[in-house]
Amino acid sequence: MKTVFTTVKSRSLSTPSFRMQPGQGQPPPSIPPWLLPADITAALCSAVGGEGMVEEIRLRAGREASLTVGGRNIMTSLVLTGETLTAILVHMCGGSLYAFDQTIREGYISLPQGVRVGVAGRAVCEEGRIIGVCEITGLCIRLPHVHREVGREMCRLLRHMNQGGSGPQGILVYAPPGEGKTTLLRGVAVGLSGGDGLPPLRTVVVDTRGELGFETEGRGLCLDILRGYPRARGVEIATRTLSAQVIICDEIGDTDEALSLISTHHGGVPLVATAHGGSVREILRRTGIRLLHEARLFGAYVGVRRDGYGDFTYRTTPWSQAEAVARGGEETIVALPTGGIL
Repeated sequence: MKTVFTTVKSRSLSTPSFRMQPGQGQPPPSIPPWLLPADITAALCSAVGGEGMVEEIRLRAGREASLTVGGRNIMTSLVLTGETLTAILVHMCGGSLYAFDQTIREGYISLPQGVRVGVAGRAVCEEGRIIGVCEITGLCIRLPHVHREVGREMCRLLRHMNQGGSGPQGILVYAPPGEGKTTLLRGVAVGLSGGDGLPPLRTVVVDTRGELGFETEGRGLCLDILRGYPRARGVEIATRTLSAQVIICDEIGDTDEALSLISTHHGGVPLVATAHGGSVREILRRTGIRLLHEARLFGAYVGVRRDGYGDFTYRTTPWSQAEAVARGGEETIVALPTGGIL
């Protein structure tokens, strides 16, 4: 399959001091020193000062770069060209864009330490399919953070829901982008596999985009990670060959993927997943989520928001109440249970 990219000469860069080698001074812990050229990192660090941990870096061609800190967007005076953005992308890909062409066509690349970079540019299409990307105009760099203790309420909810022997009861976590759903899932994976002080469950993480496995190390965790697997295929493998007791994956909602999940997820294993959305009513309007709802893959829907102190607030809707919402009823909030051992 043909892939088209902008070619960049190393001497054609947008800022006179642009360098790929690390410079003097260290960025704050939230910006890995290997991620960006030293001068660009220094400019970003200067803009954020001591305001907190950087969650996202957005570099845009011909526009000011911005940082997201504590959910707040901070504009900087740094302006880069598309040519420079392409050079940065080539650097992130280790000099070979072609090694990442499949995920670039899907809008992102995955880097070490759980970093994900969204890629914006001009799509090259053939018969309705994206076969390449050129003229890079934006890079959205999402930086993961370590919160191994978050998600304990979610662990208790899953254990509580699945202790009665009434069949697997999964959880769908929903929130708008940037609220920390992936961070929460990492905490749930660590907790269920032995980090919450209760008997560990055989936990399998389907890490399609290379983000969920970050900071899940630990010799005492009963945890397996399937990196790079398509979600439906990973769920099938986790169920049939890895004997999972709980499966965790991120960002579901595609209709075709939902159909595959329904057809493969028949092994009696609860699934914990995330989806973008601000309410139960909103997410159930999406065809893929509605199909999963009707197949009863999830016993509860949990909306999350960051509380500003490194933890989350939760809004829980059991399946029956979600069904009432789907039929036009009002959403009802219930408390997360604190008991139950699976």
